[in-house]
Amino acid sequence: MFRGVSPVLHRYGSVAVELARRLAAHRVGDRLASVGELAAEFGTGRGTVQAAMKLLIDEGAVELERRGSLGSYISRLDYPKLMALAGLETVVGVMPVAYSLHFAGLATGLTRIFAGAGVPLVLAQVRGGRSRIQLLRSGRCDFAIASRMAFEAEAEAGDLQLVLSFGPGTSVGEHVLLVREDANGITDGMRIGVDPASHDHMRLALDECRGKAVEMVEISYAQAASLLLSRQIDATVWDGGAPLLAPGLKRLPLRSQTGRTAADTEAVLLTRARDASLAAILRA
Repeated sequence: MFRGVSPVLHRYGSVAVELARRLAAHRVGDRLASVGELAAEFGTGRGTVQAAMKLLIDEGAVELERRGSLGSYISRLDYPKLMALAGLETVVGVMPVAYSLHFAGLATGLTRIFAGAGVPLVLAQVRGGRSRIQLLRSGRCDFAIASRMAFEAEAEAGDLQLVLSFGPGTSVGEHVLLVREDANGITDGMRIGVDPASHDHMRLALDECRGKAVEMVEISYAQAASLLLSRQIDATVWDGGAPLLAPGLKRLPLRSQTGRTAADTEAVLLTRARDASLAAILRA
C-alpha cells in the first residue's frame, strides 16, 4: 500500500515520488516525456526534474536510452525498486472467496502476474462485493475485485474508478435460482435467502421475485444450501458454476436473466479514484 516516502527521496519531495510512480506505470521501450514536459506537469524547475531522474538512475531503478531528437526511451525498469522508492512497498488487494474455478483461476492469475513483475502482492479473500468496496474506500487495501454490477451500484459516489475489466464470465459463468427438488420456481409465500453483503445477490433476488408476495431473509451466501435443506428458506440466487455440496437441491434458470446484461458475471478491478498513479501501475 502507499506508505511513507523513502528517505532517499526527501531531497526532491513530491517530484521524485511522482516520477517514480510515473516510471512504474511504463514498460521497457516506452518513450519518456521530456524534462520540460515533466517540469511543466509537476510545476517545478527543469533542474529538480533532472536531479530526481538522476537519483532514480543512480538507485538502479531505471535506465534510459537517449535517441537524440527523438527523446529518451526506457531500456530497463526495476519495478520493485521503483515501487519501494515511490512508497508502494506492497500492493494489497481483496477479491471474492475462491469457492469456484472462476475465482481460483483469477487468484492464481493475479498472483503470477505480480510475481512475474517482482511486485509483492497480498491478496485477501473477502465475502461480498459491498464489503470489499468498503475496505477499498477505507484505505485498508489498494484494489478490490468485484462484479461490474457491484461497481455500477456504487459508481455514483464518484470515489471509485474501474481500472481493468476481465470480460463477461470472469466472475461467475451465470447465476441461477437454487431450490429444493420439489420446487419449480418462485411462488407466493416463499422465504427467499438474500446476502446483504453482495450487491449482485440482492439485486438479482429482488428482480427474480418482482410481483411475488415473498419474505426476504438475510443469510450468508455460504449457508444457503444448509438453510434450504433445513427449510429455513425456500430459494436463493446461486452461482451456476459452483458445486452443489448436498443432494436434494436443484438449479433453475433465472426468469430475470432474459435480456439482462452480463454485469453480474463480469469481474472488474477497482481502485480509489484519487489513486491515478496506482491505477496506471496496475494497468501496466
